[in-house]
Amino acid sequence: MPMRLFNIVYITILCLFSTFVIGQTLEILPPKNITTVQVFNPQKNDNTAIIRLGSNEYLLFLFDDLEAGYKRYNYKIEHRNADWSESNIFESEYVVGLNNDYVRTYKNSFNTYKKFTNYQIQFPNKDMNVKLGGNYLLKVYTTNEDQPIFTKRFAVYQGNVDVGMKSSRYINPTYKDINQRIQTVISSGSQNLTETPDGGKLFIMKNNNWNEHIADINPDFTRSNQLTYNNVEWTFEGGGEYNWFDTKNLDVPGLTTERNFRKDSVYHTVLRVDFPKYNLPYDDYGDVNGNFYIRNNRFGNEYLAASEADYSWVYFALDAFEDQNGLYEPYVVGAFNNWEISPQSKLKYNPVSKLWENEYFLKQGYYNYQYVVVNTKNKRVEPSYVSGSFWQTENLYQGLFYYRPWGGRYDILMGYGEVNTRN
Repeated sequence: MPMRLFNIVYITILCLFSTFVIGQTLEILPPKNITTVQVFNPQKNDNTAIIRLGSNEYLLFLFDDLEAGYKRYNYKIEHRNADWSESNIFESEYVVGLNNDYVRTYKNSFNTYKKFTNYQIQFPNKDMNVKLGGNYLLKVYTTNEDQPIFTKRFAVYQGNVDVGMKSSRYINPTYKDINQRIQTVISSGSQNLTETPDGGKLFIMKNNNWNEHIADINPDFTRSNQLTYNNVEWTFEGGGEYNWFDTKNLDVPGLTTERNFRKDSVYHTVLRVDFPKYNLPYDDYGDVNGNFYIRNNRFGNEYLAASEADYSWVYFALDAFEDQNGLYEPYVVGAFNNWEISPQSKLKYNPVSKLWENEYFLKQGYYNYQYVVVNTKNKRVEPSYVSGSFWQTENLYQGLFYYRPWGGRYDILMGYGEVNTRN
């Protein structure tokens, strides 16, 4: 996989397990008792963690504590630059209201075998808002804000520039897996986009995955009110459609489920064995671009399912995987585990079943997932080694345009756009 594919490929394996680091720790993964961490936009019914400043949009941050019973969880937000480094500006420059509060909305599980407590944070709310567009980090902690339980990224854009995006098929016989090209035009009716050399920064990510992206992109054509990014090298692997499973009903197996059963008062879900698809024709079936939705067949309502959906051990299995004598290590990833490359997401070979296996304790719902590999020599993630890469694959690409005005001390997220490869 060539270096140009991603600015940094999956951030060099999330800095080799569990945390993503830029100068200081950015993304902190939760401990084992904290599960099902979501950022959800109720207005769009999706997991895009980006809203417009001054609009009626808001985000819900949800998580479960498997150590059931109320705990006082606190939270705050931090402003970040385009590269997610600390902006080091005063809280009064970007916060409206409080910047330390506790989670006020919680509910104990009801009618479930596994007991837990669900917590929800709405942002913005009557006590906390922001006045600047930009990248933000939510930190959840108990007593010490410098020792968060976990962190989560989101962004707020100002909307004073338009981000127009177009996707097209890309053909290069040398790199057959790179087959989706993204072109972007940034337009503004008021902001001079060229008054500051290199003041503008374009960030393009795929399917709400902050780790799969292109950054540090230079425009090919510039005007004072328009920047055009048209370089043929700004391309992505199309990949394959995501695998999926459905556990909304734990009494009846779904189409991709081998069987469900209950043991020791806990549900278990055995998925059908998956196979590599890189040597097969493109298979067109619907997915949700790697995301997941918490649902229970008794409730179509997300809010009721948050406390009344049960948990199940979900067993993944991959057959016919070629590790090339240890050169490639397989992992199962998706939004459900924040696409983390870690010991927990790594598949292990079972000499009895002759399958590569893993298991996760997951809440009822609809889930997408994929198998990726890590090249043990160069430490890079190769997302298409198992699934293959096809130009027909439906993907969502999202463009975030940041700008630092002349004399500015931090990056402002000016605009946001997106394009679906099927549009």
